[in-house]
Amino acid sequence: MVRIYIPSCKGMYVFRPEHWRLTQLFDGKRSYEEIAELFSQENNIQFDAQAVRDFAEDLEANDFWYKTPREKNILLLKQSAEERRKRVKIRSRWADLSDVTFPAFNPDRFLTWFYSHTKFVYTPWFTILTIVGFLACAVISVTHWGEIWRDTIEFYNFSNKTWGDVFALYTLGMGVVAVHEFAHAHACKHFGGRVPAMGFALVYLTPAFYTDTTEGFVKGSRYQRFVIAMAGIWSELILYAIATPIWLNTPPETLVHDSAHFIMMMTGLMSLLVNWNPLIKLDGYYMLCEIIGIQDLKGDSTAYLSAWVRKRIWRLPVDVPYVPKRRRLGYAIYAFLSGLYSYTILYIVARFAGNFVRNFSPEWGFIPEIAVALVIFRSRIRLLVNFMKFVYLDKKDRIIAWFTPQHSAAMAAAVAVFVALPLWHDSVSGKFILEPVRSAVVRARVPGAVIQVDVQEGQQVSAGETLAMLQNIPLTSNFEGARSRFLMASDRANAASLHYSEYGSALKEKEDQAAQVHHYSQMNEALKLVSPISGTVLSPKVGDLLGSYLATGEQLLEVADLSSLRARIYVSEYDLEKVKAGAGARLQAQGFVKNWDAQTEAIASKPTEMDQRLRGDAALNGLNPPHYYLVNLVVSNPGSILRPGMIGVARIYGRRRSLAGMGWEAIANFWGRKLW
Repeated sequence: MVRIYIPSCKGMYVFRPEHWRLTQLFDGKRSYEEIAELFSQENNIQFDAQAVRDFAEDLEANDFWYKTPREKNILLLKQSAEERRKRVKIRSRWADLSDVTFPAFNPDRFLTWFYSHTKFVYTPWFTILTIVGFLACAVISVTHWGEIWRDTIEFYNFSNKTWGDVFALYTLGMGVVAVHEFAHAHACKHFGGRVPAMGFALVYLTPAFYTDTTEGFVKGSRYQRFVIAMAGIWSELILYAIATPIWLNTPPETLVHDSAHFIMMMTGLMSLLVNWNPLIKLDGYYMLCEIIGIQDLKGDSTAYLSAWVRKRIWRLPVDVPYVPKRRRLGYAIYAFLSGLYSYTILYIVARFAGNFVRNFSPEWGFIPEIAVALVIFRSRIRLLVNFMKFVYLDKKDRIIAWFTPQHSAAMAAAVAVFVALPLWHDSVSGKFILEPVRSAVVRARVPGAVIQVDVQEGQQVSAGETLAMLQNIPLTSNFEGARSRFLMASDRANAASLHYSEYGSALKEKEDQAAQVHHYSQMNEALKLVSPISGTVLSPKVGDLLGSYLATGEQLLEVADLSSLRARIYVSEYDLEKVKAGAGARLQAQGFVKNWDAQTEAIASKPTEMDQRLRGDAALNGLNPPHYYLVNLVVSNPGSILRPGMIGVARIYGRRRSLAGMGWEAIANFWGRKLW
């Protein structure tokens, strides 16, 4: 083996002898084809230009090749190309809402002074101290997770907060973000780079700061670049280590306690979900780039996948950027996931605007939604239009040649038939809650103490099966006394019938005592609680009732027949006309991939508000919640897989419609509801 050490990047490289001989052939002048031919002649090994290129790209990813000052300057220009483009195109600042930057200031002089007093943060003892603090706070978070979760639910219930609280927390959050960006600049200064700009930005319309650490990324080694990218997250973890003990040792519902909890959420959970996410250009992305040795992963992968699709799918005359074979699948997967994630965030922003306005005016909520979508996706729409123009210009001649009169007539007829055919179901979707169609609540008909429980939660029971036994000593005593008095009355009636003396009064006494025995016998039988139907025990922890006292009418447990369930779906008043009794439906419960077929049973005659379990807590006060109509669906449940209380989404299917009919109805509804 051949070992190579390069002091400038502190890298140790290990080669097999033949690979080292191949490496020595790279002199900056030979082409890949020349190197492949020369290596094959010298070593009697068949090597093609593609293999040589892949070998060189792998070494490039590991910072092996020497870079001249000019090449470093070119890299610097490449790193700052996006910033220069934004400075030149001032008018297009709002064209891409995923990253909007504002004018910055130069903090380099202040950073130089501040670094001279705080460079101890890069010493081993401080690093060990912070790691110990992180671990201690992690233990606190795990052991007190119930309290943290409760505070989180209370924190995000903004209906209990004033505008002053919102402003204070917003200011505190901006401070955390400022510390995060300042840490990047501090690390860049530590490794000898200048920081010429820090400023304010909007990332997907969320306030943020940005720092120009390009010089540190260009001058630094891979390890140094990784530290610069990680410095922001490290600073947030330090804030997390400071805030957690404060939260633990301060009284709840105080400003200090709430502020500490807010910092914990921003620097702990939110940092893990956002900053560590490698699909958007935040710290996690830049750390991933340094780990895999690709400086512009998002740009390179997107360019490769876009060009590949244009060339292979659309058959356009474009050149696909060269990517080594081992990276092509990874590039395609990353570009797809990254693009999907970015577009999902932009879609959520547009939907949020529409939903907010829809709370005030359901008829016109679509206008701000479309407007915000146009603003957000303006640059993407422009790219799509240009792409379609390119496709049209490339395919125009062939398309025009194909559209002969006969082909045009056949195509028009096929389109007309396709538009007129009723192929699409008219459907309505909504959230639902499952409940049993047939259920029974077992209650105590007489008071008594529970002395025996024969069932448990989830157990199958039959009609008439004993569920539990109660004990009522006075009732049992009265029953035994009534039996004794009945026996004595029977003896007196028998004696009177033999002696023909006072037989009428003795017979009347016997009948009265028999009625008493029957009454107390029924009450005594009521001490045995039985199931009125066949089904499944739904009540949890039934065994905990052992020894407890039940008053008359108090519930013991609930039994339900789970062979069929009822789904109560909430349908908007605007879609109610599409729902008919007896229509087919399909349900998808949360946590299941499988769908269940159902049947529409009944439709409510008046509107109601959505169940709290589906709607959640109201985040804003003063808004009128929309009204929904309850539609009952019956779903068969073989095997009792579905359970009462499950929630999900159901879709009710109406008659089949054609595209022409659906389009005409949409135009008529728009005119009738919104214009006329």
